Amino acid sequence: MGNKYAKNYLSQVIARIDFHSPIVSLNEDMPSKLTTTIKKFFSVPEPKEIPVHEFHLGPTPAQIEKKQGTIREWHFYGIDRNKHLVITQFFMFIEFTHYSTFEDFSTHFTSVVDGLYNIYKELQIQRLGLRYINNIEVAGQNRFSWSGYLNRNLLSIFNVPQDKTKIARAFHNLELNLCDSILRFQYGMHNPDYPAPIKKKIFVLDYDAYIVGLLTKDEISHNLPVLHDEIEIMFESSITDKLRGMMNASG
Repeated sequence: MGNKYAKNYLSQVIARIDFHSPIVSLNEDMPSKLTTTIKKFFSVPEPKEIPVHEFHLGPTPAQIEKKQGTIREWHFYGIDRNKHLVITQFFMFIEFTHYSTFEDFSTHFTSVVDGLYNIYKELQIQRLGLRYINNIEVAGQNRFSWSGYLNRNLLSIFNVPQDKTKIARAFHNLELNLCDSILRFQYGMHNPDYPAPIKKKIFVLDYDAYIVGLLTKDEISHNLPVLHDEIEIMFESSITDKLRGMMNASG
């Protein structure tokens, strides 16, 4: 997504891996070699300490032991803060709020993944996810008129109430089992002013594709574009030629 159009409506693009077992040492320090790899793409480090509380039951319900600790989150940003990386002992993800091409995004993600594997040789990944969130905002007084831009099958929810001006949120969730992956498609008017009635003409197309199961480094590199292609197919089936023309416009 994003490659074939001059502009897009993407507000967030996220890729994430979850570790099968915690990398406990990352809660204390980050290896300098990994930091060097990261800073090639995310030059601004901003580590954070997140407080956590644990409760442990004793021999009787009355005996509850409370422990306090912290989880270290390693945050890195691009110089313009349009891209963001987070690593903890449990997971790693990158997020772009300004997206140009999948190739550029994929290079950022797989480079950090390679950096992790170069240091943690026994690393196992239990989940890989890729998510594209589009906020489509167009002009027009009728905020529920989307048939010129979107597949009509996505719009039936607006026909339910007799008085559309009272709609505060209209949102669907569709999940597809694609054999090796799951694609969760959430779409509709989420309404940033909720619970007030909808005033802004914004339609969300949110595609979240993921694979659950132990994955090697090579399988991550192979499956990231596979997830991307599944999302792109669903996105193209969601929009009309009119919206494609608007996205191809150079002005």
